[in-house]
Amino acid sequence: MTNVSSFNDYPVLAVSNTNSSVNEKFGDPERNTRKRAVKFLSQESALLHSQLKNQRERIARDLHDGIGSQLTHIISRLDIMAFNNQANQTQLADLRDFTSETFQQLRETIWVLNQPEIPYGQLTERVRGLLTRISCESEYPKLNVVAYGDSEVLLSPPVASSIFRIVQESVNNAMKYANATSVSVCLAIDETSFTVLVNDNGKGFCREEICPGYGLENIKKRAEELNGKLELESSGEGTKVLVEFPL
Repeated sequence: MTNVSSFNDYPVLAVSNTNSSVNEKFGDPERNTRKRAVKFLSQESALLHSQLKNQRERIARDLHDGIGSQLTHIISRLDIMAFNNQANQTQLADLRDFTSETFQQLRETIWVLNQPEIPYGQLTERVRGLLTRISCESEYPKLNVVAYGDSEVLLSPPVASSIFRIVQESVNNAMKYANATSVSVCLAIDETSFTVLVNDNGKGFCREEICPGYGLENIKKRAEELNGKLELESSGEGTKVLVEFPL
């Protein structure tokens, strides 16, 4: 008679949960992936928040230093006229021109804000338009602009705005203080950098003797915000303002 062993007679091997052992040793892969994703999104959100904050501060400064100060000047002029109870045609014409300039600056600010990216070619045309308007107001100095580089390269609005304001401030300084007969603006862009060069043939100045209102501090601050540098040379033969920054 053949003995038939029961299944219960054989030893039963304990089978461990392989997935559980792996999870205990290495952690849950899906959970780790979710954690990394959350951490990445959190970092991106913080970076975006910081960039938006910086851009808001830059816009606020542009409005305050440019349009805000000009509107304050207009109000002050009107108050003086009202107090003296007199206003001649020359004063009114000057005030009208100043108001028009303020309005144009507001338009330039809105133009920058309304675009997600600005082609280099559009920026150079805006600079040419600025110099054309200035030239129409006075016979001297003669203004000239040249631009080098690919006109299709895209610039962020803050970068384009800073370039435009650097040119504007530099040209205004030459117009107001240098007694120059010629001012030239050169813009150049390549794959890695951007250059702004403004030259005039005016009387020059001593940097230590000029007041902060000259605008050099604004130019320097804009250059620093672009991770760039400002080089300034001035003599009796003229002034050179050079700003270079990486892209």
